Amino acid sequence: MTLMQAFKVWWSYSWRASILVIPLGIIMMAWSLFGLFSDLRNMSLSAQSLANLNVDQLARLAGGGVSLWILSMVLTAVIQVFAMRWTLNSRWSDFRLKAVPPDTEVGSEPGSGDAGRPARV
Repeated sequence: MTLMQAFKVWWSYSWRASILVIPLGIIMMAWSLFGLFSDLRNMSLSAQSLANLNVDQLARLAGGGVSLWILSMVLTAVIQVFAMRWTLNSRWSDFRLKAVPPDTEVGSEPGSGDAGRPARV
């Protein structure tokens, strides 16, 4: 693979992953800000200040943030798998990508004159 072909594959994957991950980031940010603002509003309605938070309240806020972070990491990984699959199924004008099983010899294709050879065991 040439450097330009590798760049084309990378660019194809990058923009596909971006258009799939950006909406996820917007949704996750809105969800986290909504949760944070609702917690702050509840604290102000109960006449508490940020300086008077107890350990349970801090743990609840941190736990929500960690849960949201883990969920976003899992969803990002799933989205990137779909973006890679979308990229690998693409066609380029000057080359093609082909997935071959690991036991296939490099450069050989089924039916390309290797019918007389004994099978590898």
